[in-house]
Amino acid sequence: MPFDLDIRTVLAVLCVLLALSSLVLGLLYRLHPSLPGPREWTVGMVMITIGVGLLFTRDAVPSFWSIAVANSLILAGHAFLVAGVRHFLGRPAGWFVLAPVAAACALPIVILHGVPEALGLRIVSISVGMSILAVLGAWTIGRGSRFRLNARHVVAGLFTLHGVINLTRILQGVSLPTGVTDMMQIGISTSAYFVWGIMFFFGTTAGLSVMVTERLRDMLQDRLAEQNAARRTAEAALQEQRNFLTMVSHEFRTPLGIMTASVDLIACNLPADDRESAEELDRIRRASRRLGNLVEGCLADDWLETMSQSRRSQALDVGDILADLASEYDVVLHTQAPKAVRVDADPYLLPVAFSALLDNACKYARTPGGVTLSYHQVGKTVEVAVRDDGPGIDPAEAPRLFEKFYRSHRTQHKPGAGLGLYLVQRIIALHDGGIRLDQVRGTAFLVTLPVLDA
Repeated sequence: MPFDLDIRTVLAVLCVLLALSSLVLGLLYRLHPSLPGPREWTVGMVMITIGVGLLFTRDAVPSFWSIAVANSLILAGHAFLVAGVRHFLGRPAGWFVLAPVAAACALPIVILHGVPEALGLRIVSISVGMSILAVLGAWTIGRGSRFRLNARHVVAGLFTLHGVINLTRILQGVSLPTGVTDMMQIGISTSAYFVWGIMFFFGTTAGLSVMVTERLRDMLQDRLAEQNAARRTAEAALQEQRNFLTMVSHEFRTPLGIMTASVDLIACNLPADDRESAEELDRIRRASRRLGNLVEGCLADDWLETMSQSRRSQALDVGDILADLASEYDVVLHTQAPKAVRVDADPYLLPVAFSALLDNACKYARTPGGVTLSYHQVGKTVEVAVRDDGPGIDPAEAPRLFEKFYRSHRTQHKPGAGLGLYLVQRIIALHDGGIRLDQVRGTAFLVTLPVLDA
């Protein structure tokens, strides 16, 4: 009787541990449902938990449940653990071997569950089954994997030791004394076997969890390596595209220059009354100008991409920049700033942005005097407004205004490639600023830039 209490206590601890192991493996499966293995591990651990639970309640349930069903579930659970390991390592589950082994070793137990004198045969049968399954699991894990799983050596060792211990239990079943018909009568060896079960399932659960972590680590490293390779390929392709675009754009300039010069030469020699030829020449001139703008825009985009990688930093007075541009475009500059307003900017890029906005305003304004340029400081930012009295922009087109190559339907008759505002936005963004459209009074583009502290 003293050993009966010990075995019951150990069985109770084993049941609790198996329940926790089932929960842990179930969480692994829930967190990574696409990962092969955790689902079979969870099913197997639940089956073993139920089987050991039936062994623990053998006095309260019929012998069929506490012996036949319990031992069959334990064998099937071990088979599921091995199948999960095989799946996890990228191999077929191997049920054509695992299922016959589990069924063949469970059959004698099911047949002889009601024969107390067959206790030794039942112990031999389940021990043989668990030994074979444990060895199969150890062999599967020991064969290696394409993933760098350090924990698999520990799990393989546990499975191997589990198989060896079950082999020694076969000797116990063979040498069982006559008259022993209850597992509780065997004594301390049964308690020691269940203590080993606690150690085995605890170590296996921890090892399988670490294997999952290591595999996820390797998968992440593989994915990062693939993304880095894809990024390098994309960068190389982009560089090739830029080189090709630059080459084509430069090659276009020569024939475009020849065409323009030829048109001008022909126009000089046309009779004054040959209006039809003059109109055709004008069409050629407009088409050449449009294509030239497109080439210049493509070159400017490529140039900006190169400049943006190493933007220069310098304290510049916004008023000085705008005053020079106002003089160049012959527009009036308005300001309410009482002192110099300095910004951290590239001395070449920022004037290019304001120049592009003024060029647009002059192109679409109804009258030469309809373009105004102003700036004022608002808190820690300076706001620059480029305003014109042109036809305006359709509100439905405003969200796409800064897209590359996009042109409003109201401006299709004007020369351009749809790159001006795109380049302006890129330049302003490089200076940590913003640009927006305002059509409350005419058409205005408002640029805001952070001001340097005094």
